[in-house]
Amino acid sequence: MTIIINPGTGPVPGATQENAAAAMVVFCDDLRAQGKTVAAIGERRAAGNDDGRFTYDVILADGETHEIEMPGLPVDQVRYLGTDEQDIWDFPRLYVDGSSWVWCYALDACQREDEEG
Repeated sequence: MTIIINPGTGPVPGATQENAAAAMVVFCDDLRAQGKTVAAIGERRAAGNDDGRFTYDVILADGETHEIEMPGLPVDQVRYLGTDEQDIWDFPRLYVDGSSWVWCYALDACQREDEEG
């Protein structure tokens, strides 16, 4: 018997910094589409481990900052939006402030508690 807990949280083989950087641009574009004002993407920092994720800060206009660990795969392999042709099991998770999420929920995790609702 196989038990899977938090699929997509494991290492990301074949990851590159270039793919992660490109994915961060799209992630911030998606945040803007949700009405967030992204002031900057902080420089990539050395990750605590070598699991194929690269660490960035997303800095919002109000000064709020979120740490994002972005898988270094091409955007179409990371950007899960829940469409009919996508299978959630095929997508690695991003980490937002230390918690793992697939892309569409990672966007939601980048909001303050007083914005929820």
